[in-house]
Amino acid sequence: MSGKKVLSVAEIARELDLPESTVHYWKNRFAQHLPSVGRGRQKRFRPEAVEIFAAISRMLKEGYTARDVMDALGREYPLQADAVPAAQAQTSPVAAAGMEPAMNMAAAIGLEIARAVGEGIRSAIAPADGENVDVADMRQGLEQAAGRIADQVREVETLKVENAELREKMQIMEAEMVRLRKDRRDMEKYLLDKIKSVTS
Repeated sequence: MSGKKVLSVAEIARELDLPESTVHYWKNRFAQHLPSVGRGRQKRFRPEAVEIFAAISRMLKEGYTARDVMDALGREYPLQADAVPAAQAQTSPVAAAGMEPAMNMAAAIGLEIARAVGEGIRSAIAPADGENVDVADMRQGLEQAAGRIADQVREVETLKVENAELREKMQIMEAEMVRLRKDRRDMEKYLLDKIKSVTS
């Protein structure tokens, strides 16, 4: 491995004897597991990234899918807090400079939450040592949870329809009240005019 502090995509491609376009694709596809510095064309990778690129290459040659590779990387290598979505790179340089620490912190928190959720799901699905997991029970539990969610969605939709109907009725009642107030004013005016004509 090179003794340099950081490496470009071209240098990693040469070191691993891979096409540069392939390394470019992998650096975007698996960015959250590749230790790097800089953004865009200035992005460089730390020496330990070479080992990760080599692992990606090996797994893909062995027939792993990209999702399988991502799962394996998640188990073997820590998430990188500096893997920032492309949307941030499109912000203005002034705004990006002021927001970068906050965005890095938010990215780190988000990635940590994602890791914790992933571990929680894996621990819920995978049995503990010596513990038997009944797939039928798990499937039944998931189906029941899905059923409850579907019931809640239907209930929300029903409430939306009822709310729309009530809003429509309210508008009709408000229009009727406006009409009744106008009729009352007209009646009062008519009666006052009659009283004046009788008393004059």
